[in-house]
Amino acid sequence: MSVSFVALVPIVTGILAVYLITTVADTRLAVKGVVGPFFGALAIMFALFASLMSGETWREISRANALVAKEVNTLIAIDTLAQSFGEGEARIRELTKRYAEQDIATDKQHMRKSQISLRVLPALIELQNFVLKGEVSSTLLKSRLLVHIDDLRNLRLQRLEIKRDHSGPRKLAMLILLGSLTQIAIAMCHAENKSATIYTVGLFTIAFVVIVNFVTVFDNPGNFERVVNLSVLLQAV
Repeated sequence: MSVSFVALVPIVTGILAVYLITTVADTRLAVKGVVGPFFGALAIMFALFASLMSGETWREISRANALVAKEVNTLIAIDTLAQSFGEGEARIRELTKRYAEQDIATDKQHMRKSQISLRVLPALIELQNFVLKGEVSSTLLKSRLLVHIDDLRNLRLQRLEIKRDHSGPRKLAMLILLGSLTQIAIAMCHAENKSATIYTVGLFTIAFVVIVNFVTVFDNPGNFERVVNLSVLLQAV
């Protein structure tokens, strides 16, 4: 999985924090007498906010995978019902396979061009029209197929919304702000020891980078297919 560009920001803020505190160490603006517990409040605030954002990202990943699993089950259900559709069985299976192919193709197109992919796939429209016009005496069979087709549409739309909206710039800016303040606070606690300042800020910065990368990587369309496997759709048809 590639690293998010935003995840490099904590490295820059960490370097600036060390540079700022160590530069003023021999001036009248030198920071002295700041003890370890000083940064405790900021660290707790950062940790709580980071855990909330990480939890939200993890839930969105799990939800997207659950939606794909439901799509697979819906495709299997349509394939099973198609067996009772008479001569139209082959056509239904052809359209469901085309739907899966179009779903995967438009998802990759969305990632390349940063465009919103088709909200309703042509294959799904063709499948719906074919079922409506199909010469089958059982209205119950038609209704069940139409319900599953509608389910496919809704599940895909939900997945597209998850892919588009996640942490958001405001939450991310708040996370970076709290992390940067914590870096400065840690540097102030070791202002009289340059080596300690570098090591402690450096260790926190590593953790900071990991957290920012995790909460932002799912917002990167290029990483979506790595956390949500759409290829399973083709295995169901």
